[in-house]
Amino acid sequence: MTQGCYDRRKEMKKISGGNVAQSLPLDSSIATAAGASFAAQRDIAARLERLPMGGLRTKARLIVGTATFFDGFDAISIAQAMPVLVGLWKLHPGDVGLLISGGFFGQCVGAFCLPWLAERLGRLRVMTWTVALFGLASLACGFTWDFNSMLVARFVQGLGLGGEVSCAATYINEIARSRGRGRFFLFYEMVFGIGAFIAGILGSWVVPAFGWQWIFFIGALPALLALVLRLTLPESPRWLAQRGRYAEADAVVRDMERSAEARVGPLPPPDPASLPEPVAQANNWREVLSPLYRRRTLVIWAAWFCAFFVSQGVNSWLPTLYRTLLHTDVKTALQYGYIATGMSLTGNIVAASIIDWIGRPRYIALALPLGGLPLLILGFMGLQSEHQLLAFASFSYMWTGSISIVLYLYTPELYPTRMRAMGCGFGATWRNLATSLSPMLIGYVLAGYGINYVFLMLGTVPFIAMAIMLAFGTETKGRVLEEISR
Repeated sequence: MTQGCYDRRKEMKKISGGNVAQSLPLDSSIATAAGASFAAQRDIAARLERLPMGGLRTKARLIVGTATFFDGFDAISIAQAMPVLVGLWKLHPGDVGLLISGGFFGQCVGAFCLPWLAERLGRLRVMTWTVALFGLASLACGFTWDFNSMLVARFVQGLGLGGEVSCAATYINEIARSRGRGRFFLFYEMVFGIGAFIAGILGSWVVPAFGWQWIFFIGALPALLALVLRLTLPESPRWLAQRGRYAEADAVVRDMERSAEARVGPLPPPDPASLPEPVAQANNWREVLSPLYRRRTLVIWAAWFCAFFVSQGVNSWLPTLYRTLLHTDVKTALQYGYIATGMSLTGNIVAASIIDWIGRPRYIALALPLGGLPLLILGFMGLQSEHQLLAFASFSYMWTGSISIVLYLYTPELYPTRMRAMGCGFGATWRNLATSLSPMLIGYVLAGYGINYVFLMLGTVPFIAMAIMLAFGTETKGRVLEEISR
């Protein structure tokens, strides 16, 4: 066995017969379970840092990415069905907004509650449950018969979606290394936008040809994917080490080391001493607002709320606006909707290509006004044609959509392992509050004041988050997770 996979167990000892397994002491004075746990966490992190990309990381990005693909698919499916449901169920604008927001409100509850379980039961276990839940709930959506039944099914679907995206983002962040983490993560997270884009393409064909139910039946496939997740991926080794389960974490990393050595040869020795020692801290949700984390928490919450208030408000309402205000046929309305969604993929590629160079706060602060300005222009010019709406809304969504994937990278980086899933989930809760509020507000503003005021409202919001991010954002690019936040 090479130096990269040397047998640490000879250097370890049991600690008090407790649940804390064997760990490599960094100093002979460490004789407590807490000290051994700290050493284990630094050891696992240091070994992950010197592993090249590939192997488990590639497999995880593929499998978890498939689940995230269907997240994006299901998030946009209601927008594809809505132009039909408006006439079928005689919905007025307030009903449309509430039906769209029902799923987002479910995501809000799921993002707030389920990551808390992920801190205690594991990222992979909770991710598996949530994938199964949103897949089965999508199937249920296809069997709904009126406004109320769809609202309930969408809420349950949202519970699964809200929990899954936060757990998945945390998992992928924790198995990545600091060098190139932004690019690695964003190319994984791009599949959310691809899922939304594919939903738009399929929706424009499936809904008119086979009925609105089939867009939800297709979205039920992740119920089968949950079994694949559970059987083929290991738990996050960073989480295992933080929970005192070093033997399991060591086994996962040793498998990664053997795979890496088979591809690239001997690995350099890890350097645990270069990492800061973890803080002995109980797992408490209030810590996100403690003095150490308060500023970064409030900044990221503002970014989540403002970015998704605009992006999901625009994206969820576009097909209905084409159909009701500009009187396009259903198929054309759906096609225009997925063109805008497809433009977001361009923004995602730009973000993934430059994020490790420009940095997280600067990218977010740049993309926010680029997403808001086209909507402000629309508000002042007035809505004149379907092609005008297509051009301005697509350019806006190109940038605000890219912010969403950057936030799923940036938020887990800001918090330590003991609270990373909760920190990401709380951020996503603000996202889901925004996505719950935005469609409803658009419906009421549209009905009471007209479409121009809708665009003025949506165009103003990003500039608020831009100012906050420029003033108070914390840079994380190129830094080891344990270095960013203890």
